[in-house]
Amino acid sequence: MSRSPKKKRDTCAALYSAGIQCGMPTVDGPLWCPRHNEERLKLYANYKAHHALLDTLVDNPACSDVTTILGCTALSLLKEWNDCLRLKYNLLTRCIEARVYFSERFFGNDMDFGHKTFWESLVKKRAEVERFLYYVETRAYQLILQAQNALWVLDRDPDAHESGDCSGYGDESLGRDVSFHSIESDRGAAIDDPLEAVLREKSVEFLEKIRSRLARYCAPSGSKYHDERLEVIYAYVRRGIFTEPALMFLSQSYDSVMALLTDDNLDLVTLEKIWNAVKTLCVHDIRDAVDDVLRANGEGDYVMVLGGKVFKEASGEQWPLHAWGHMMAIYHCYSCLRTTCETVDEVIAMTRFALFSETALSQSYMKYEYGFDGAKELILAGFIPSDIPLSSPRHSIICTDSGSQSSGLMWEETKRNLSLYGSLSLNDAKAQAFVNGCIRHPDLMVMLRKGADGRVIRSRPVVWTSRKRHARSRSALASVPWEKSRDIVRCEDDDLEEAQPSGWSHEKIADCLMVVLVDGGEGNMGDFVRKLVEIWCQVYHVNDKKELYSALETPFVEAGELEQCACDQHEVTLNVMSAYESLWGTPAPPWLVENPNRFRLATDSF
Repeated sequence: MSRSPKKKRDTCAALYSAGIQCGMPTVDGPLWCPRHNEERLKLYANYKAHHALLDTLVDNPACSDVTTILGCTALSLLKEWNDCLRLKYNLLTRCIEARVYFSERFFGNDMDFGHKTFWESLVKKRAEVERFLYYVETRAYQLILQAQNALWVLDRDPDAHESGDCSGYGDESLGRDVSFHSIESDRGAAIDDPLEAVLREKSVEFLEKIRSRLARYCAPSGSKYHDERLEVIYAYVRRGIFTEPALMFLSQSYDSVMALLTDDNLDLVTLEKIWNAVKTLCVHDIRDAVDDVLRANGEGDYVMVLGGKVFKEASGEQWPLHAWGHMMAIYHCYSCLRTTCETVDEVIAMTRFALFSETALSQSYMKYEYGFDGAKELILAGFIPSDIPLSSPRHSIICTDSGSQSSGLMWEETKRNLSLYGSLSLNDAKAQAFVNGCIRHPDLMVMLRKGADGRVIRSRPVVWTSRKRHARSRSALASVPWEKSRDIVRCEDDDLEEAQPSGWSHEKIADCLMVVLVDGGEGNMGDFVRKLVEIWCQVYHVNDKKELYSALETPFVEAGELEQCACDQHEVTLNVMSAYESLWGTPAPPWLVENPNRFRLATDSF
């Protein structure tokens, strides 16, 4: 690593992060300008210092024996072994990275055989230390859980729920390329060990990712649910910690989430683990975190993590409407949020909150917003459609050649009805009143079933979506009665399955009021939707969709479950910065202030 070049150059050969040579004139050094030569010397001096410390470490035979580790019953002893192994691991990592950095930056990644062989020996030693660390952390994890009678944690299936990358938050860095950082932009500043600068900036990067991400989850300071949201954030972090042995072991040294996240002495490896634990939680973990906070009954199996309870099972309690706001602050995909709903009532409540609060959620394959006038009110009233498709032609006439000389030309007229498949709550009396109104409507045909075991009910003997009549001439079609047509597409019992909403883990929810609504009148899909909204207006005894919206929203506003907020982008930016400072006790970093896009989610409409 200390080799010197064989010949001199006129310009500096040190490489910047993009692989571009420095190009500054050399003075006394054979290959480098004075600044990069001093960087090289400091890098080498620090490498030697770390390697000397590594050489002085005395191996503890006990923490290098798997049988001894797995048989240990003293958490304090495991912590001592962990500290010893962690120190050795960090020193080896520092030496390994210094050698790579030295070769890539100052010698064009040209590591000779001797240096490469020694580097590989360090990598092999680190892998061995990492293996022992795994056993120490795993054993400590077992003892921690055993002490709390929470070994059920070990039986959890980590792949029980998919963890898709559609939370709505990006994974961008701080906007500056920190790999192989140089002080090339800081002319005149004190020269530092460039590897030290890289590691320091990477630590800052992960720390700020954690802090800014959690700050984005905060509710506005004026919200009555501000403090409750903080508790949800803490529960969310605990959910990320309790399944990771290394972090669970680390958490024993702290009494709260904030005590851990405000510790300035956390190393790079730990910060990266916390970041990965936080960002990879799936939507079901978020639901569990909200349930940990809101459950009225604190009974059940749980494990204590950073001063709070992480429960084994969900409470099963009905959530207040605002609880869905906590979930939407953390996860921004409607389709994923739907997979956490176990009942149609939960689907209705979650969708209502999204529409009332105008939360911009991604709608990857399930929608709650449609481009039809009145569709919002239709859904807010409690009708969850499988889809509201665009209209297809309701009437067509074509001439076909039968291919037979005796038959000749045949004219075919097709009449099509519009249909909507949807679900309603079995617990809402107004839902049944809506269905009754649909049955009475002269244009509509209805097929319904109450629950998976209910019998199928039809408003008419045949509920049909299309039918055809045929004649030898176009003019003769009008004389053929539609009622005698046998070429008809009927709604069958199995079609009601399409009306069932998708919910928990993408499974269909059969315990609901399933309906197929068929419009045999005139008009397009927009007219059909308006007919249904008019029926809801009759159910709620209001005159139009504006009054219907008010009738649906007012009870939640009066109960405090909905908070009115019309924030522009500037206010959103101020809220995030204010939340950051309130949460962490320090002003937001410059990159968060200077770049408004940092606040934006992939689904924001600002």
